[in-house]
Amino acid sequence: MRILRRFLTPGWVIGVLAATLFAWACFALLAPWQLGKSDDLDARNARLAESVEAEPAPLAQVVDGPQAYAEREWRLVTLTGEWRPDSEALLRLRSVDGELVYQVLTVFDPVDGADMLVNRGYVLVGENNAVPDYPAAPAGEVEITARLRVTEPGEAEPVPMAGLPAVRVVDPVVIGDTLGHDLVSEGYLQLAGGQPGSLSPAPIPGIENGPYLSYGLQWLAFGVLAPAALIYFAWAEIRARRRDAEVAAADADQGAGTPDDGTTPTAGTDARGGDTDDLGRDGGGDPANGDASGGGSDGGGSDGGGRGATELDEASARERAMRARYGDRNDAEQRRAFRRADRLRT
Repeated sequence: MRILRRFLTPGWVIGVLAATLFAWACFALLAPWQLGKSDDLDARNARLAESVEAEPAPLAQVVDGPQAYAEREWRLVTLTGEWRPDSEALLRLRSVDGELVYQVLTVFDPVDGADMLVNRGYVLVGENNAVPDYPAAPAGEVEITARLRVTEPGEAEPVPMAGLPAVRVVDPVVIGDTLGHDLVSEGYLQLAGGQPGSLSPAPIPGIENGPYLSYGLQWLAFGVLAPAALIYFAWAEIRARRRDAEVAAADADQGAGTPDDGTTPTAGTDARGGDTDDLGRDGGGDPANGDASGGGSDGGGSDGGGRGATELDEASARERAMRARYGDRNDAEQRRAFRRADRLRT
């Protein structure tokens, strides 16, 4: 419980909350986001591989429901009908091999079914974003081969450009309303090369792995490392405080005056190391002199004054000897500070 109270500080509380929130974000938001993009890329690669291997089939046979445009995107289909060259739009802000292009979107009226929006291909952007001249779609009934494409999300409000509406994303509903046609809303067609009315064919993406799987695994690893790092720092804090407590206890014992060899200084040793008797007088007094050391006749006031002076000298000498051997409290505090600094440096 005492250890727990040590961590109930603002710094540690904020650290725990931050690590918990970061781990939750990694597991609940960031990793699923990247792993989801990886799954989407795998699904797109599978559809591209299928479109390369499968032979073109009639549109009515491939598209059997509203979800078919998304589930079978890039699949080659065939369709018979007529072009409506007077109903065209431009797809702007696109590039091919680093060059800006306009993609031409034209309405195709099939023999059976609703009108379809078809991407005929692209033309290079002219000077000052001018729309260059390009061949018009042929008249009469034709059969085309194109790829299924799903509707693009985003802002599709058209702007006028060279007498044609220009949009940023392909949304058949918005484009159909602008051109006055009721188009299929679930998707559109992208014309393959060499077809009647085709321009330079719009490129299709290649099959690639992408970095999304590795990004997702990295976010999962970060979610594990965040609480692990917090636990490590807490363990290091506990160890450091235990070491500080041990050092403080050792300094306290040393500051109390306990000699390193387990002995204590005695009152019978003066500063010079000579033996004294209980009164602090040299045992080698000359009795012939008649003074206090020899037991002279004057044993009253003069002897008491000499004894007091001798005891003060003895206490002063003993204090000097203790300080010379063990130092004082300030020296002990300095030694403890030096040991802490050495431990932090290592």
